[in-house]
Amino acid sequence: MFGLLRSRVVSSVGLVLILAGLSGCESSSDLAQTAKVQGMISYQGKPVTTGTVMFIPVAGGPPATGQIQPDGSYVMKTYFSADGAVLGEHKVTITALDMGTGLPEDEATEPKPLIPEKYSRDATSGLTATVESDENQIDFPLE
Repeated sequence: MFGLLRSRVVSSVGLVLILAGLSGCESSSDLAQTAKVQGMISYQGKPVTTGTVMFIPVAGGPPATGQIQPDGSYVMKTYFSADGAVLGEHKVTITALDMGTGLPEDEATEPKPLIPEKYSRDATSGLTATVESDENQIDFPLE
């Protein structure tokens, strides 16, 4: 009797584990292929020191984002840190705002754009990028 009960419990636990595995997160084989992308953002010859870069795949798929560092560099991320962007053609947007220091003694001001606003919308930025299967160095010298 105890053996029969034990085998049913073990079977039930096994079934639960199998179903949990099937209904869990997407497996890495279901994710679109990405390649590493990094680069530099500059405006009028000087590094853009803060902001966000977004790659939007033309053929559809998940977009990639990258934070602009104080030296103007960026590294793209789609699913995981520094995994890059999906392969293919992309529309690119760049948003860079000076938010001020945020200190209580400072006078409150509106965020100030560090680059022309047209770069922050895919319909007006005019920026594109092609991500290939190797590592990609894609710089954006904005004027």
